[in-house]
Amino acid sequence: EKVSAMGYGNAIHALSDSEGGMAKYFSQRFAQVTNPPLDSIREADGMTLRVALGEKPHFGKSRSRQIVLHSPILSKPDMLKIQAQDQTPVETFEFLYEPVFGDPKANERALVTAIDSLAEQVRIFAREEGGIAILSDRHVARSKAAIPTTLIVSAVNQRLIEEGMRFKVSLVVESGQILSSHHIACILGFGAAAVYPLSVRLRAEEKYGEEGATDAFFRFKKAAEKALMKTMGKVGLCTAESYSGGEFFE
Repeated sequence: EKVSAMGYGNAIHALSDSEGGMAKYFSQRFAQVTNPPLDSIREADGMTLRVALGEKPHFGKSRSRQIVLHSPILSKPDMLKIQAQDQTPVETFEFLYEPVFGDPKANERALVTAIDSLAEQVRIFAREEGGIAILSDRHVARSKAAIPTTLIVSAVNQRLIEEGMRFKVSLVVESGQILSSHHIACILGFGAAAVYPLSVRLRAEEKYGEEGATDAFFRFKKAAEKALMKTMGKVGLCTAESYSGGEFFE
């Protein structure tokens, strides 16, 4: 993972020749002075990746129940169960837009319009029903490009905060852009409650077949969970729900 610390002298990603996605522009901050870092290995018993999806009780009132998970990194069965359950409302929103090739200004306007439109759709869902909003780029195509995951999660998160509806909905991100533990940390840190690394699952199926894909994915999940706990420990946090939406980056 990218780490920022006193004396860290590497060039910022904006000066790099390799793109690598939006997440590469952010470095994880580390705890200093008042909030000491944690040792995620020795203090693992005092840390948890538990997350609760759905509308948070507000003054003891909630329109639906919450779904408690042991980890914010979801598997294919987890996603199917969330979509099939009837205890809390679930809605899927695609963060895709129609790119305008050869015209950067028009492409920028199309991107901004798509982001604003999706944020408004999630806001209406939070107001009318609340529950779990799944942000997905599964159906990406030449005519439908995916919006950068970090950008869309942050935009939707900030819109919900501005409207006072942040506790009415949990964001679950299903994306092929999630490739590493740093991507997972960025998406959670900018407001998501859980993630499903779609490209990891599809790559596992391609490499190991349908039968071996599950074991391969769970090996990735185990490694990503340990990396996430290490990242949480750097800022002195012991729960994934405290890390979610904290924006501990620079």
